Amino acid sequence: MKNYLIPVLLLSSLLSLGCAQPPLVIGQPAASTSKDEVVIYYIDRPRCNFETLAYIRVTGGYFTLESMLGKMQKQAAGVGADGLYVLHTQQLDVREYLGTAKAIRCLTT
Repeated sequence: MKNYLIPVLLLSSLLSLGCAQPPLVIGQPAASTSKDEVVIYYIDRPRCNFETLAYIRVTGGYFTLESMLGKMQKQAAGVGADGLYVLHTQQLDVREYLGTAKAIRCLTT
């Protein structure tokens, strides 16, 4: 039994690296946008009125906070967002981050 335990633990840890759950879409998604068009609101709240298109959660083997935010930005672009409102980030380990955010679209007045 012990012979199987180590390979199973190694495989499960490798599979968990860089896990990004699909966005939980709650709004009306639009056509996909470019990742470069998605503005990241990390510390400041967006200055526009906005609608939430989806909630995004990622965790796993990201070497930097920037690489994790880039993954979230790409997912936000996939649902047509023009902004990523970061709600929470946490460094879990030297090479592991957790983040949650809202994919948003600014409303024109």
